[in-house]
Amino acid sequence: MSFTDLAAVVGALAWLPPIFVVLQSWFTKPKIRVITQPSPEIGFTTLGAILNLRVALTVTHKDIVITGIRLKVTHESGEQTFFSWRGIVQRMGTMNYPQVGAVPFEKELNVLAMKVSLKDVEERFIRFQNVDFLQHKSEIEAATLKTMAHLRQTDSFDGQAFLKSQGMADLYSFIRQSFSWKPGGYRLQVLIESPDAFTVLDDEYTFNLSPLQVQNLSNNLQQIEQYYANEVLPPKDGEQLEQIVWRWVYPEMPKVTG
Repeated sequence: MSFTDLAAVVGALAWLPPIFVVLQSWFTKPKIRVITQPSPEIGFTTLGAILNLRVALTVTHKDIVITGIRLKVTHESGEQTFFSWRGIVQRMGTMNYPQVGAVPFEKELNVLAMKVSLKDVEERFIRFQNVDFLQHKSEIEAATLKTMAHLRQTDSFDGQAFLKSQGMADLYSFIRQSFSWKPGGYRLQVLIESPDAFTVLDDEYTFNLSPLQVQNLSNNLQQIEQYYANEVLPPKDGEQLEQIVWRWVYPEMPKVTG
């Protein structure tokens, strides 16, 4: 072997460590698998469009910290809505009562981050909401709350009149006009965020809303004014606040295969 050939071999060998590191990183990159319940919980309240989902996450190769989960929901018309996690409920176990039997014991968690471990299957009930809607609504509510505070300070607050004010009318109108559920097919993609590199499996699903299901959800629009009346007006002596019962639908949601 000539000196030139030997130099070429040495040069080629010098590339092996970086290539090995890249290959090792690729083959040991965490793989997150998304497992969902058969049916999501879909609704619409004064919090806007809601999609609640019980999710189990598994991971291979190494533990990973998840800093966010979003849902991209696309209607067959092409309209897209993004939902972000706003609350998580973790099942801690069950408690047995003689009269009712086993009752799940669950804990509400702050949504900051979630660690998925190799040793455990992380199952959570996650509440997803439309953050864009919540931001715009908070701006309208801020103006109405400022008006309410001023009226209370001047001892001129009239609850009934306030609920019929232009500011509250704008708030009711904004919520009603934000109703976005439509009959037809939807495609749902789970978007996971983490500071670490990873791949995700089984992250796409489909569901369909029938005209009847959409009608049931739209009936919630009739409860909006009563919801705020309960918040603003104190109950009279011996009376109870009118109960708000929001309607929900639970369509089948199969995984996208192939």
